[in-house]
Amino acid sequence: MAEEFRGMPCRRVGNSGLFVSVVGLGMWKWGDPVYDGSRIGDHEGFEVLDRSLELGVFHWDTACSYNLASGNSERLLGRYFASRPRSVREQVVMATKIHNPVRPEHAMDADFTPNQLGASRTYIHFGVDKCLERMQTDYIDLLYLHQSGTDDEGDYRVPIEETWGAFDDLVTQGKVRYLAVSNHSAKQMANVAATLEKVGKDVSRRIVAVQNRYNLVQQDALASEAGGRAADFLKAAARAEVGVIPYYPLASGLLTGRYRKGRLDDASGRIIDDGDQAEFLTEPYLKAVEGLLAVAEAKGISLAQLAIAWLLANEQVPSVIAGVTALRHLEDNVKAAGVQLTDDEMARIDETVDAALAG
Repeated sequence: MAEEFRGMPCRRVGNSGLFVSVVGLGMWKWGDPVYDGSRIGDHEGFEVLDRSLELGVFHWDTACSYNLASGNSERLLGRYFASRPRSVREQVVMATKIHNPVRPEHAMDADFTPNQLGASRTYIHFGVDKCLERMQTDYIDLLYLHQSGTDDEGDYRVPIEETWGAFDDLVTQGKVRYLAVSNHSAKQMANVAATLEKVGKDVSRRIVAVQNRYNLVQQDALASEAGGRAADFLKAAARAEVGVIPYYPLASGLLTGRYRKGRLDDASGRIIDDGDQAEFLTEPYLKAVEGLLAVAEAKGISLAQLAIAWLLANEQVPSVIAGVTALRHLEDNVKAAGVQLTDDEMARIDETVDAALAG
């Protein structure tokens, strides 16, 4: 029997007992737009959160340091959970990330000691307690180490046994249910797995997910290392039985069709607001968008739905957490859960992207 919630398909995260909706909700640009660089606040945000549960989207993803290290994405969630019955929190798989520092609320700047960020036992325990406080909850469903914790030479700044011993303690304390990593290479992911085998209380204490950049036009970014290939990383994740949860699945909005070749003068959105034109609005990427729009139109779906469905065609991907800052984005993304791409369509997508990126 297929697992689903309110019509939304669900998948297990890696080799764990945790299920998530295949379409998730990314909350990077959520917070207080007055001062933290976010794009959606409480009024519109609460409406989106309510609607997401109505549509079966119960995998929500944030981080302690989103929006200029303000902590406001988590604070918004806390106000939301406080205003809804406890049953709402129990339905949500709440994922957050720790490693980066967080400013006090409303502070525009802050100085941090080395103990107020990173992967030490001190910061992990302190930081998670602050995450729980901001989100007004007593547990985190899925906790990521947001960065690998290595220096420019690839050496760990903190003994890796200390880091993952602290994560293991959080599971024992009931503050965290499942462990994960973000922005890790295959080698770094293997190091974490081996360390948990040594410091974990039992064999169930393992990383169940990895969250790296991954989308149609930036596929090899998934490897999270120079010269790495997506195909090799996917094989490593499969061997480790770790679920792959992509971030930037729509390439910061490029794969919505909002940015078109020859029409950039009137374009607006996150790429423009964040000053990322040089990264995303390149000739090869814009050429890929035009070709992919033709595939999407032939299928009768939006480009965003095509991009999400392409990721979900890989069973290693339990959920796609596209960023949402308006109700219409959510409504469009949800439809991707029902899109099945044929072998011919997958081949055409690959050919389109390869040809565009080849120049």
